[in-house]
Amino acid sequence: MQIWTNEIKEIERLYETVRGRFTELEKELNPLVRTSDANVLLLYSRRCLEVIITDLCQCELKRPRKTEPLKSIIDKLNREEKVPSHIITSMEHLNSLAVYGAHPKDFDREQVKPVLINLAVIIKWYLRYKDPGIRIKPLPDEKPADTGAKPAADKTSGKTKRITVRSSAGLVSKSLARFIRKLRLKFSLPTVLILALAIFLVFSSGSTLPFSKRDWILISDFENLTDNQVFDKSLYTAFSLTTSQSRYVNVFPRSRMLETLAMMEIKDQTDIDAETGREMAIRQGINLYITPSISKVGDRFAITAKILETGSGNLLKSEILYAETQNDILPALDKLSRKLRRSLGESIYDIVSQDKPLATVTTSSLEALKLYSHGIDQHFRLDFKGAREYYENALKIDTGFTSAKASLGGILYEKYNEQEKGRKLLEEAVRSADKLIDREKYAILSYYAVNVEKDLKQGIENTKILTKLYPDDAGIHHNLGYYYQSDGQYEEALQEYKAAIHLNPAQALTYTGILWIYLEYLGEADSLLAWSGKMIADNPQNAWGYMYQGAAWFMMDSLDKAEAAYIKSREIYPDLSLTLFNLSHTYRLMERYDDAVNILKHILEIYRNEIAAYYGLGVVSQSMGKTREADEYFTAFKKYATDLWIKWFPDNAGTYTALAAVTARLGDMDSSKLMLQKAIEIDSTQHVSFAEVLCLHGNVNEALKELKKGLEKGYRNLYELKASSDLQILHYDIRYRNLLAKYFK
Repeated sequence: MQIWTNEIKEIERLYETVRGRFTELEKELNPLVRTSDANVLLLYSRRCLEVIITDLCQCELKRPRKTEPLKSIIDKLNREEKVPSHIITSMEHLNSLAVYGAHPKDFDREQVKPVLINLAVIIKWYLRYKDPGIRIKPLPDEKPADTGAKPAADKTSGKTKRITVRSSAGLVSKSLARFIRKLRLKFSLPTVLILALAIFLVFSSGSTLPFSKRDWILISDFENLTDNQVFDKSLYTAFSLTTSQSRYVNVFPRSRMLETLAMMEIKDQTDIDAETGREMAIRQGINLYITPSISKVGDRFAITAKILETGSGNLLKSEILYAETQNDILPALDKLSRKLRRSLGESIYDIVSQDKPLATVTTSSLEALKLYSHGIDQHFRLDFKGAREYYENALKIDTGFTSAKASLGGILYEKYNEQEKGRKLLEEAVRSADKLIDREKYAILSYYAVNVEKDLKQGIENTKILTKLYPDDAGIHHNLGYYYQSDGQYEEALQEYKAAIHLNPAQALTYTGILWIYLEYLGEADSLLAWSGKMIADNPQNAWGYMYQGAAWFMMDSLDKAEAAYIKSREIYPDLSLTLFNLSHTYRLMERYDDAVNILKHILEIYRNEIAAYYGLGVVSQSMGKTREADEYFTAFKKYATDLWIKWFPDNAGTYTALAAVTARLGDMDSSKLMLQKAIEIDSTQHVSFAEVLCLHGNVNEALKELKKGLEKGYRNLYELKASSDLQILHYDIRYRNLLAKYFK
């Protein structure tokens, strides 16, 4: 039994009260009450506090929170007496303790209890703040306390209240009316009783199958028992698309299915049959999987879907529908999806509310849909050429295929030098985005805002909508984290990245986002070490985890451990350039110059354009006293930088600081100073690069001033400060050490 069992029980009671009323808070409480992991409990406790503080900022301080730290807002709420002092105390305690969930560090598991206690106190107050008449609901298996009081009568009127069911589309009201008419004809029941029964059936959820709200299902590819190959791929895409509209049922995405195939070391298989689907579901801990098929019965098509239990393979439910012609197949898939969603426990109201017909949200051409489906698979496998061909061929068949336009536009915009054509396709997709399901609509709007309009703020807002609609989609949380990172909101980025990892620990790309922030932007060696360890545990065959682990040990001056991690990274991926460069820095500082030379020469053998290796060879040769060889390497670096970088990056300050450094290394101080001045004129904020050049000029005092400016303005790449050969002269200067001690833990 966990030491915080009683505290979680209280949070669960509050969760039952919050459900359906405070959606933002419900979203963060849901993973909290489902986990026993101490880190996750701390993380989502803090996220609950963020939801409450953000709302209070809007309601009480009359302004949006934006990126303001929680502590700052808590202080303002306290100063302006907007929140009772005892609640402020709980907020402060929760905020200070729960931060250990966002930044994995050592903490005592006993500290989780006061976090949960304070969270319960805050939520109870917040619920009363939002609704003074609110009552805390008991858990489903708890009996409400018997107060002896009778239900209060309606004092406003002696008449029976009229109950109205509303739906934006009017579909639920029509379904309800039809159902009521049937009951009236069949039974002699009072209207109020009929209405109550109808409302119960329309809005109730639940299933006899082992499935709960927001559980996952896996859908295998359609078994095509006809002779018509157009059904291959196309029907899976259509069926999974219409089912994924649900916010009750989580459909395991195609991208993760292909990732799982790779984990299973299945390389040549392109179709995911029932047997492979079941094995995937077992690996992913998914309780139910669905196997659909299509066959020909006379002149009609029979479309079948079976719900099976993953562990035993037993059939739990089967549905079959018929399509008179090929044109009737997509509507039949819509209907089949609704029946399965109902079987899994989703309410009729939710199904009707989230049920755009396939004919609207995709193409009516199964041939175009088949080509598009192949394009998706190639896209996920990073075969952009193959994906492009499939998307283009799909659009030749249906020129109005919105999703194909968006996918092709994205590839042309990012992967090919055809940005104008890509932009045009994306603009057309955006204009038609309202026809799509929400998942596709907001994904396209986000991509367009970030990549075409360069509007990160709008991209973030669109993606936040997606996280609310589909809170269990790790890919969406990753994208939001990346947008936050690109916008310089690193704490918010870390929260989203970590939420994504909680949902899908195998998502290695998300781990690299976390690790890059700790390395490049925050300079937190301890967090980098902890999270690289987590990445290695979850993705042991990914070289990047060991590369980042090596960087963490390097930042901590543990060069032997850094070397061991880099060597492990090379065992998995021998030619990862970043690992090779980092290993050369490690050998240089260990004064193992021959090893450093061998690594740098190997880089030039496999990556001819990595001209930084010439500079590194020059530095190592100088350290070995080989002046002639050093000058040859520096001259080669200067030639490449002059011929290529000035041509390609004439307005980049980095071009000129690099030339300033190499000309200083070659003894041409006058030219070096001119290049440094040119860099400053282009961008005067590159203080650390200026410090590197000034060190080579022998001007240590000015170098330290520039370094201090950089740190004051937020520069936090501790790895670069320690690995830079140009800053090495500062390593034994007490002023340099004091700066590092001040700005880094």
